[in-house]
Amino acid sequence: MDKEKVMEYQILEQQMQALTQNLQNIENNLEEINKIITTLNDFKTLKKGDNILVPVANGIFAEATLQDSKNLKVNVGSNVVVKKDVEGAKKIMDEQIKDLEKYREETMEYYNTMYAKMQALQQELVKEQESKEKKS
Repeated sequence: MDKEKVMEYQILEQQMQALTQNLQNIENNLEEINKIITTLNDFKTLKKGDNILVPVANGIFAEATLQDSKNLKVNVGSNVVVKKDVEGAKKIMDEQIKDLEKYREETMEYYNTMYAKMQALQQELVKEQESKEKKS
């Protein structure tokens, strides 16, 4: 069997595993953003003075009283925080969803290309193996 083709097949296999992991990460991020949008929709029902739980760390919350039910502080990257109303925050989340969906589509296209290459290479390797077996 051609060692180069076997190596190429193994490399493609590793790339496919990495792409599968990337796709799973994208799905996890999309799920998280959709949860954020649901929370933002729930936030719209709150009023100034309502008691809320504020996350301090994963699974740790502090009780607080809502001072501003109209505006949120949103991290827009590089630790830059801006004031946004709920709809403005949702627009940012919607943009992130669009970006992730585009990235998911591009990743799927690349995945399909790699899969086709892998299938073709596998067929070549099988033919080579069958040819060697016939000769022996």
